[in-house]
Amino acid sequence: MTLSELNIDEDTFDIFLNINATHKIEFLSDALEFGADVAMLKQVERLSNEFESIPKMPLVSSQDFMSGDYRLCVTTLENEVQLNSDSPKTIRNFVLKLFMDGVILMPLNTKKSEMDMYRYFKAFKVEGRCNPISLS
Repeated sequence: MTLSELNIDEDTFDIFLNINATHKIEFLSDALEFGADVAMLKQVERLSNEFESIPKMPLVSSQDFMSGDYRLCVTTLENEVQLNSDSPKTIRNFVLKLFMDGVILMPLNTKKSEMDMYRYFKAFKVEGRCNPISLS
């Protein structure tokens, strides 16, 4: 097959536009030798392998709560909870609530960042969960 006989459909051409120059040459070579469909599948497989190798961003969630007159910001990361508040008592009460609900926490020596807007900050690693604790 020659280059003038090569027929590339619209979907294959969309993929062709999104690959870099060296891979375009490889695509054309494979298309001439094996056909456009095989060349497209090879490039799609290469692109999917590249996307799988990109590290995934951790999920971060942040919520603000009111506890009396004080605000509490709870930021959760993977296996980590960061508490930021105007009151250390509010942080202690929230940690006690998590403990009574069966969440096992270990304190971390993480420093407060510029993103933490309240005065007091505590970070904990979530070790696991157990049954809730009942005082009765």
